[in-house]
Amino acid sequence: MKILVTGHKGFIGSHVYEHLTKIGYEVDGLDKPDDVRDIIRFIACNGVKYNVIIHLAAYAALRDSIQDPDKFWDNNVIKAKRLFDYCGRNNIRLLYASSAGAHGWWQNPYAITKKVNEFMAPDNSVGMRFFNVWAEKGSRDDMLYEMLKQGTAKYITRHRRDWIHVHDVARAICYLIPDKFRGVLDIGTGKNYSVLELAMRMGKSDLPILEHTPNEPDSLCADITQLTKLGWFPTIDIMELLHG
Repeated sequence: MKILVTGHKGFIGSHVYEHLTKIGYEVDGLDKPDDVRDIIRFIACNGVKYNVIIHLAAYAALRDSIQDPDKFWDNNVIKAKRLFDYCGRNNIRLLYASSAGAHGWWQNPYAITKKVNEFMAPDNSVGMRFFNVWAEKGSRDDMLYEMLKQGTAKYITRHRRDWIHVHDVARAICYLIPDKFRGVLDIGTGKNYSVLELAMRMGKSDLPILEHTPNEPDSLCADITQLTKLGWFPTIDIMELLHG
C-alpha cells in the first residue's frame, strides 16, 4: 500500500510520517505545497498510484483566520476541493484534517472552512476532527500548550479542552487507513481539562484570567466512540504525564 502525506514536515504531519514509516507502510511526503495543484502534479510526475492520501497541509491558526478570512477560504476550501475531487475521481482514500472547531463551526472563519470541507469530501474519506494536539517538544509556537510552556501566553481561560498527544494522533490515523469507516470523527481523548487547570499544573497560573474570549467555544470534548470501535484508545493523559 502506497501512502502520500501532505504537510509531512509540519507538527502533526512529521509524527504521522515517522510512525507510518516505522510500522512498515510505503510513505511519500510533500511539504507545504503552494497549491493543491502542486500535489496533483507531484502525483503525476511520480508515476505512483497512491492508495491513501493523508492531507495535513492546510492553514490552521484560528486567530489568523479572523484577520485574513479570504486567505483561509482560498486555501482550505477552494484549493482543497481540487484535491478532494481528484481523490473522488481516482478512488483514492482520503484522510483530511478537520478540526474540533467544526462542532461550533459558526464561531470563526477557520472552523467554517473545516465544516465546508466535511460537506464537500468524497465518499471514500474521513474528516479527522483534531482536538487540542500537544507534545512535550516540537509543537508550533502558536499552539496553546507551547505558549504556556514558553511563557508567551498573555492570559489563560477557564475554557475546557480535550488535550491529545501527537503520538496518539498518529496512532489514530493508522487505524483509519483501512476502509472500515467513512465520514467524520473526533480524534481526542474523551476527557477535557480547563486551560486554568493545565496552567496551574505547569506553574503558569499567575497569568490574567479571561472568563470568556470571543470566537471560541467554552468547552470541547471528543466523542471517541467510533475510534474505540476500530480498536484505538488514547495512551497519554496530559495531567497524569505532567504530574509524573
